[in-house]
Amino acid sequence: MKRKIRAVLMADIAAARSSGSADDPGAPVRLDSYRAVVRDVVAHGGGEMLTASDEGALIAAFQSAVAVMRAAVDMQETLRARNKALSLTERMDVRIGIAIAEVPAGEGEVPPETHAAVRALADLAAPGGLCVSQSLREAVAGKLHLAFQPVTPDGAALDGLAPATYRVAVGSAEPARRKRALPQWSVAPKHAASVAAALLIGALAWLVLPRSEPAPEPSADGPAEAGLPLPGPSSADVTAASTPPADARPSGTLVFKPAHAPNPSAVLSARKMLPNAWRDCEGGEPSKAIEGCQLLIDSGLAQDAELAEFHLRQGKALRDRGDFDRALSSITTALSIAPTPAAYALRGTVLYKKQNFDAAIADYSEAIRRDARNGEALNNRAWTYYRMGRARDALPDADAAVRLLAKQAYAWDTRAHIHAALGDREAAIRDFRAALAIDPAYADSKAGLAKLGAH
Repeated sequence: MKRKIRAVLMADIAAARSSGSADDPGAPVRLDSYRAVVRDVVAHGGGEMLTASDEGALIAAFQSAVAVMRAAVDMQETLRARNKALSLTERMDVRIGIAIAEVPAGEGEVPPETHAAVRALADLAAPGGLCVSQSLREAVAGKLHLAFQPVTPDGAALDGLAPATYRVAVGSAEPARRKRALPQWSVAPKHAASVAAALLIGALAWLVLPRSEPAPEPSADGPAEAGLPLPGPSSADVTAASTPPADARPSGTLVFKPAHAPNPSAVLSARKMLPNAWRDCEGGEPSKAIEGCQLLIDSGLAQDAELAEFHLRQGKALRDRGDFDRALSSITTALSIAPTPAAYALRGTVLYKKQNFDAAIADYSEAIRRDARNGEALNNRAWTYYRMGRARDALPDADAAVRLLAKQAYAWDTRAHIHAALGDREAAIRDFRAALAIDPAYADSKAGLAKLGAH
């Protein structure tokens, strides 16, 4: 089933039902009216209702983070205004969760991973509040008058740590002032009096699990590649709303601490939310890998090491397609986020392909400095020295690479070429034969033996 990436909103109507009186005969009618409000706001906000198996919630998709946040605020303010006309026992509070995720491109049910993500976010929200992913928060910062206050999953404020969740105070429903004109939007007068109420917004951290892929074998014109670890825009002229102190809550507001709320750091990752894009980025042919990695990058879900991984994989795919300049840009971006030995080693292979041998040596050297047992980087630096005519400099690296990569034919082949360049015919023949013992079809070693008059 084809899918597309959208900002997905869940309005938890079941939570509203549980907050009302179980024996209240008017509860079903009010719940229906709340559902009508949700559908009406979605329609007027440019969203589309989605099909989901969860009868206790309504799910909708929007094309932008700003649009979904406008709708969520409008939705909660409308419902809050309705509640004011009711007694305390009759009032019902809807919880809202929002995430960037995959939805069906046509008709079809919301994917399980998307449903699980927005459900977890809705569970983290306070009654009458909302909870969103960090990418949503970043996309609307400075565009709407929202003041974010970092909190932990149980509602306690963080002190000096990178926030995992955020409270938000809605100071105005108008866009933030900008130096250049932007399309305007406004809140209906019936909502203006209650716009200053506090809502809860949570942002999720992403799980990053390191993995690796085996290094491919070299050819006579290029070194082996290092294994790769898997591990909303706001402009500079926008002044974001200030963050209130932890105890700056509206008078009489109850701080909600959900009883078994999921840990936000365990809810989402770009891999979980965009599995098709991840599969393409991880192992698709170059064109698909480039596109899949770009979707993961553009989603805003990936942070830190996971984001660096996607840039790195995209760089590898671009290198494989022969687009060395863009590959260099992608890998350099990955290094700016997470400078790993594998990223330096991979950039070295791109620089080698561009015939920039000195820069390639520098990157291989940095990879080895960070990880002295990086056999691929040692093999690649040895091969680059060999191609530069510096066989004596290459030999120590080749010896180390053979020790670390004794079961890889390319390591023996690299050293065999270096021995041949140094005039040590017998050592070269031994290494070529060792490479062929591992891989009898290894063409470079067959050609090397033939050139030496051996078989």
